[in-house]
Amino acid sequence: MRKAGIALSAFALAMTLSACGDDGGSANNSGGNGNGGGSVAAASLADLAKSIGEQTSETNSAHMTITADAAGQQLSGEGDLSMAADKAAMSMDMTTPEGTMSMVLLDNVFYLKLPQELEPGKAWVKIDTKDDNPIAKALGGLTEQMSKNADPRATLEQFEKSGEITDTKEEELDGVQTTHYTVTVDVEKLAANQEDPTMKSAMDQAIQGGLKDFPVDVWINEDDLPVRFVMDMPTPNPATGKSESVKMQIDYTDWGKPVDITAPPAAEIAELPAG
Repeated sequence: MRKAGIALSAFALAMTLSACGDDGGSANNSGGNGNGGGSVAAASLADLAKSIGEQTSETNSAHMTITADAAGQQLSGEGDLSMAADKAAMSMDMTTPEGTMSMVLLDNVFYLKLPQELEPGKAWVKIDTKDDNPIAKALGGLTEQMSKNADPRATLEQFEKSGEITDTKEEELDGVQTTHYTVTVDVEKLAANQEDPTMKSAMDQAIQGGLKDFPVDVWINEDDLPVRFVMDMPTPNPATGKSESVKMQIDYTDWGKPVDITAPPAAEIAELPAG
């Protein structure tokens, strides 16, 4: 479970990023950018959060492709995201140096399929924030963070208080016309406004290590839908209690396409070790 912690941390960051971008919507904006329609570039993070967040109720599913460098471990994966009301559901298959991992977030419970079975025929573990198991508690905080960040506006509001848009330009990305925003996030401000103790601890450790800020890049298409997020920030490794650098890129496709996310069979879920 120790090495799975970094993968879970990376996945937690992926969820945070996807929440930032999970605006899901077939927006019909009346504005234009001078290029034949589309959205007007946001002047502030508040505007960006609003333009993205307003679409959540319109279209709330997407396919994601993720690549990450988590504390020197190369991770990649693909999965689906579904947003409905105040609940997020997510499924992901990830390739790690330890092997393939599968992950499901459903009804605020996180399921993790490890490369090796903990019990014969049982490769899945269930991480519930209500569980008293020490490992579940350690990893449960990240699960709760993922669920809490389901609302894209709530996620961007964290950056509203700690960052600002420092560059905006029109770019073509994989044949799609986008607006590329670069946001610079002040780590001290982010830590001061961070409610989750695990994430706050990671921010504090990064500050002690000399990190002052970090960039977040997001590409938004003409329908106010995210096409790509790139971010490099300190993220807690629950296995060590230390802050690790996680660089993540998420590409979004198939906005609005129905997805089916289900929990693994109970017979394939092993009991978490005591510690």
